[in-house]
Amino acid sequence: MQQWHDPDFARRWTERNESSATDRQTPLDLLVQILADYLNTVPVPRRVLDLGCGPGLIAGRILGEIPRTTLVGVDGSPAMLELARERLASYGERCVLTQASFDTLTPDDLVGGPFGAAIAVRAIHNCSDEGKRRVLRSARAVLAPGGLFLLLDRIRLATPALFPVYRSVWDLLGPTFFGQEREGRSVDEHERRVAAAGDQPGSSEQNLLWLREAGFAEVAAVYVVGVRALIAAVAP
Repeated sequence: MQQWHDPDFARRWTERNESSATDRQTPLDLLVQILADYLNTVPVPRRVLDLGCGPGLIAGRILGEIPRTTLVGVDGSPAMLELARERLASYGERCVLTQASFDTLTPDDLVGGPFGAAIAVRAIHNCSDEGKRRVLRSARAVLAPGGLFLLLDRIRLATPALFPVYRSVWDLLGPTFFGQEREGRSVDEHERRVAAAGDQPGSSEQNLLWLREAGFAEVAAVYVVGVRALIAAVAP
């Protein structure tokens, strides 16, 4: 999506997401806690790969809250990477940023491995299904044995007949999980909003299948609220 390369758009997006951080605290807190616990208890390198790092919001939390970690952030947008460089400059050599497109990504684009963990937060739903598969295969290739992959992202609503159930979930829990109270009041409205945003999410089942096809040994959706999911996988 061309807008991600626009510096003005990138800065507005960053400011909007920073100002609404209280709506997003639960899933991000959970992701950072899982990463910290895993790196502190499993004998893997304390190197984290952040796929789709954007302006470095999550990377900053990881570097600031998990001691002795290093991080490689990858994003396709030069504008977003420039914002990330500003935000993460104080971490010096602990953080490396590099540009690569998900739709052409290969393991060679992911320098600095092997990694003890890799994350993709609200990132790969923006690319094609083949791009998603490329990201997952590439992440698997650069993870150390026992390395953890965490996918926190939008998923496709694959069961339209259950839409009233989703709407009840959004009404009660949506504000604590990426503002899902704004997902629409009908199936058609929901699908129009997803399409208008340029999103191309896979369903929960598709993401689990793609991870297994990428070579991950054990895969599970560990936290699902409506059309957002936290999926975990381990490299054999």
